[in-house]
Amino acid sequence: MHDNGKQFTSNIFRHFLVHNQIKDKRIPNRYPQLQGKVEAYNKIVKDEFLAVEDMPNIDDGKPRYDIFVKAYNKTREHGRINGLTLSEMFLQRINYIHSTHNNKQQSVTHVGNQKCNLSV
Repeated sequence: MHDNGKQFTSNIFRHFLVHNQIKDKRIPNRYPQLQGKVEAYNKIVKDEFLAVEDMPNIDDGKPRYDIFVKAYNKTREHGRINGLTLSEMFLQRINYIHSTHNNKQQSVTHVGNQKCNLSV
């Protein structure tokens, strides 16, 4: 993810992405919060991955980075979400949405020969 800065729209950068099979995504205009999230993640990658892993080449680095991302999402506790992992937070949200969707109470009231469905 990146803003639409010159360094990310240059032909050299685009060639690098294609050559290394990297997908990019531009941050929407007028959404600086996402830029902050990207910068925070980049700091984590730098401090917790690049600083401790010895990678002689990109082919060695790709599988190690995949392992890091899986650990980041599934086992690393995040202080800003009450010590949950990202996976746990995602599952909590899905379960909450699912439970609120399924717990809508419906009653049927008969008025004469007509039925009225009321959702509460």
